[in-house]
Amino acid sequence: MEIKQLRGKSIKKYFKNQEKRSHDIILILENIQYAKNVANIFRTAESAGVSKIFLTGISQRPPFGKGLKKVSRNSENKINYEYAEKTLDILPKIREEGYHIIAIELADHNVLLPNLKEYLNDKPKVCFIAGNEDSGVNRTTLGECDIAVTIPMYGKNPSLNVNISVGIVLFSF
Repeated sequence: MEIKQLRGKSIKKYFKNQEKRSHDIILILENIQYAKNVANIFRTAESAGVSKIFLTGISQRPPFGKGLKKVSRNSENKINYEYAEKTLDILPKIREEGYHIIAIELADHNVLLPNLKEYLNDKPKVCFIAGNEDSGVNRTTLGECDIAVTIPMYGKNPSLNVNISVGIVLFSF
């Protein structure tokens, strides 16, 4: 069997025929300190069908410069986003709109990543929160979440880069 890479019309046809996501997904980026991580997450989130990104705290906001536009592949122009100073200011509105709020975090009240798809089965609206590269999701924010999703770690390093973690979670269900 010969495998051919999709290009041009064949790739457009592939994406046109692909099923839409069964969940409405939004994402909160809380105090992401490195602009390159934010740009990477925009690209991943747009590819994963996220409908909106909220940037809070120190998270870099578009417009991105030339270098970051290359990283984001201009995804900031394809996905809705908005800035809020504090995550806690936007969570009540998100909850009121019917979103189930899930931190991407190592936490004691969690669902392990392999069980996330089943857990989300009856939750059509989901909000994921990704936190700071060093300190994770703020404790006060974590206290407002319904649960955390935890990615199992098999090595000695207990964490992944935030943009990798977001990608793994968004494409796991």
